[in-house]
Amino acid sequence: MTLTITLLCTHAPQGMAQSKDPLDQSKENMRLWLETSQKRQAEENSWKADQEILSNYKEGLLTEKAAYQKQIEEAKQRAQAADQQSSDKINQRDQLIAAEKALASHLRSLEEEFAKQISFLPTPLLKMPKMAVGIETLKKNLSQPADQQSDDVGKRSANLTEMIAEVEKFQQNITVSNELHKNAAGQEYNMQVVYFGIAAAYAVNEDASFALVGSPKPDGWKFNERNEIAADIKKLIITATTEKDISFTTLPVPTP
Repeated sequence: MTLTITLLCTHAPQGMAQSKDPLDQSKENMRLWLETSQKRQAEENSWKADQEILSNYKEGLLTEKAAYQKQIEEAKQRAQAADQQSSDKINQRDQLIAAEKALASHLRSLEEEFAKQISFLPTPLLKMPKMAVGIETLKKNLSQPADQQSDDVGKRSANLTEMIAEVEKFQQNITVSNELHKNAAGQEYNMQVVYFGIAAAYAVNEDASFALVGSPKPDGWKFNERNEIAADIKKLIITATTEKDISFTTLPVPTP
């Protein structure tokens, strides 16, 4: 079953009358529904575009890896067949070294760029086994000079590709996890947190007295207290985890 959650932040102006004419209310509801549909479509279009870019990026990396590995293997075969004293062997050796250096240099730049994005990834994704091992391996290699990295380019390419695939899978799903968060007074709560991919998160405690809205920042995910929407977040999590009370839930979209 596919669950679609529409997020919309609405604020009633101060002093607005508590009751409306039924026709006016129906018009307002229709306006909000259209606006919500437009925003949902925009978000879906944006995600599809991002997904296509990531998919093309991954395919390009795999293609480039295969091409470089083919060049290396061909260079090795030529070197083994050539006379060790001939100029052909010297040229082939130089080509092999150049290909290995080119691939290693390009891969290192990709690894460094991915490492910069780790802070934007949510905790549940970082704790997944493949991601945890992949990030540990990545950081270990990046802590060494480029010419002293312990893993060869094949293993490093596979490690980077697997992590990108994990991020893509997480982005396509809604994930609910249990986490500890503190309120402004420093009191800690065990909370359920629902993540919409790597874009936004909503958290609430057991009795819906404390709620948070989270979003990714350059220095990690930040959660802001929003107790006034605790009941709505609770309703959302019940729907996401039990598939009961299926309905639209209006929640504020965190700013980037």
